[in-house]
Amino acid sequence: MEVHKTIVFVCPHGALKSRLAAAFFNHASPTGWRALSAGVRPQGHVSVHAAGLLSGSAAAAFLETHPPQPLISVLGDRLIAIDCDVPGATLWRLANEEPGPAMRQEIQGLVEDLVEQIAITP
Repeated sequence: MEVHKTIVFVCPHGALKSRLAAAFFNHASPTGWRALSAGVRPQGHVSVHAAGLLSGSAAAAFLETHPPQPLISVLGDRLIAIDCDVPGATLWRLANEEPGPAMRQEIQGLVEDLVEQIAITP
């Protein structure tokens, strides 16, 4: 069984921003890495914007569709908090907080930088 290192992306509700980040990461992940998403205060369903924002991208196939999970139920090797404060997490504050192409591009760019950083740093 292959062992993976896991990045947990967390956002306030676990329904959109963390979902997009995890999908982009899992599409481009370095060997031995994977991503999961979670919420600080998870809502009951995935955001209605998630699938649309990933539509047409290679990352669409990696969108988690199960109901958002609470952060306390997800384990990982690295934690990235998107627009929420989580002790011990790397904080990403988005300039584009409204669901739309600008948010998607910002998250995708941050994830691409992260993938590159991980690939360089074993």
